[in-house]
Amino acid sequence: MKKLFTNSIEINSDLKTVTDILANAFTLTKWNYAISEVTEVVTDEFAIHRNEPAVNQDEIVTVEQTDNEVVYVSRGGKLEYQLVFQIFQTDGHVLVTETLYVLNNFSLPKALIAPITKKAFNQNLQALKKLIGA
Repeated sequence: MKKLFTNSIEINSDLKTVTDILANAFTLTKWNYAISEVTEVVTDEFAIHRNEPAVNQDEIVTVEQTDNEVVYVSRGGKLEYQLVFQIFQTDGHVLVTETLYVLNNFSLPKALIAPITKKAFNQNLQALKKLIGA
């Protein structure tokens, strides 16, 4: 497992609201604009489809939740990854830190894929913040 990048954002909200949105894969289409369709395959496992060009046009994502973490594990695409959201309540804010780990031998060099992917995922965090209204 290789760490590709980390992004962080503060959201004016409470821990439960942020965690509930992140743990509900069906909300992905509301804050990840590239995702056009989410279908539950089995409990906590979802088929994700993107209409826009992406490294993973289609993938299967499992969602796991603990007290201060929501973890997405993606399989079946060109880039298999684990996306870990760590969620902490601070003074009137929630700090969300996402870290992306590559699980397979993805063929593009890290120096090429990391900045592009980091920027796209950061835009998703900004959309998450906007969705929550903070």
